[in-house]
Amino acid sequence: MGSSSSPNGEMKMADHSRWSELPNHITEMIVNRLGFPDIIRFRAVCRSWRSVYTEARRHRYHPMVLYEYNLQKGTFGFYSFEDKKVYWINVRDNYQGKHCVGSCESWLVLSSPYLRNYFLLNPFTGARVDCPYVNRPDVDVFTKVILLHSPIDPTTKQTNYYCTVVALNSFSTELNICRLGDLRWNVLKLDHEHFLGCLVCFKDKIYSLSTNGELWIISLSGPMLRATVQKVLVQINLTVGLDFQKECYLVESEENLLMVIRIKRKSTKKTVRFVIYKLVQNPGEYKWIREYNLPDDRALFLGRLCSRIVSTTEYGGLQGNSIYFTDDKLIHKARVSEYPETGIYNIRSGSIAPCLPFNLYPFDLPHIWITPSVRNRDAIDLAEFWTHWNGTMMVEQISIN
Repeated sequence: MGSSSSPNGEMKMADHSRWSELPNHITEMIVNRLGFPDIIRFRAVCRSWRSVYTEARRHRYHPMVLYEYNLQKGTFGFYSFEDKKVYWINVRDNYQGKHCVGSCESWLVLSSPYLRNYFLLNPFTGARVDCPYVNRPDVDVFTKVILLHSPIDPTTKQTNYYCTVVALNSFSTELNICRLGDLRWNVLKLDHEHFLGCLVCFKDKIYSLSTNGELWIISLSGPMLRATVQKVLVQINLTVGLDFQKECYLVESEENLLMVIRIKRKSTKKTVRFVIYKLVQNPGEYKWIREYNLPDDRALFLGRLCSRIVSTTEYGGLQGNSIYFTDDKLIHKARVSEYPETGIYNIRSGSIAPCLPFNLYPFDLPHIWITPSVRNRDAIDLAEFWTHWNGTMMVEQISIN
């Protein structure tokens, strides 16, 4: 083994030092080809690479399923379809939550276990943004929350006060609306019709469905978030039989709004198939038109808290013309331990395959689709990785300071 003063030793040291001297355009090319969490490892190599990581334009990462979590302890378990691995993230700060009521890109919407307040948490960075306090005893709990725009301004890396939070309370039939930084929520009463838990932002408007088939189209304007409501009764004839039940989802798909009907067998509470409709608007008329397939290069991630269409070309390793679905269990119903239902529904064949390559023990909280992001104001300063085998797959634990 040669000493460091030997010619070979000097050459090895010189070669090693050149990694930090690579031109920025080369390291930027490397950054934009890395998946999660390789991007975090890249950032930890040296100071110059960390600088490139901070300035480089990020591409989006593969959607993950948040399949197990303890909100009181700040531990989150993710399964990645990109590399077929499980990642555990420990958020060490005191970000305790009681329920997760929403998910948007890399952000979770959590309720506090003690007070009537909600906050946004990015578990990949530890960034937190608080929502106004809910100072109303008649509010039970939000059942679905969506975000209009990112909570963090991409230019200033500070809180984006133009980000609008819209919360649906299905039990009191109202929408609660605020912008980040507001002192209170604005309340929009939705008559006496109960809503299906569907809530989506499509072309800068909010869409929701009531149990009688009405499509609510809500426009927000002005600094006080003045709401203009349009109600449209869109008829649809879908008979599923007495042995089955329906769940409904609204999903934005590029220039279209989709309604996805999930049909479950009542006796087993298992999904048997999905039916997709596209909203078509003609002058003075709205119609739901049946869609029998998705494009072969598109996959739909479907869940009560978050649904989105992704490109299988941009995100490799996914099945096209398929629906990746999780359980749609409401957190407010009686907590009965059961095996959460996840799967991949092939739209063309109608077959259902396992979504996760391992069995889950009974778990009470809903599974959530989430997209990793590590480019926020509270970027990870240190990430420690422990890799070990857990049965048939690799598990990696990440601690966020």
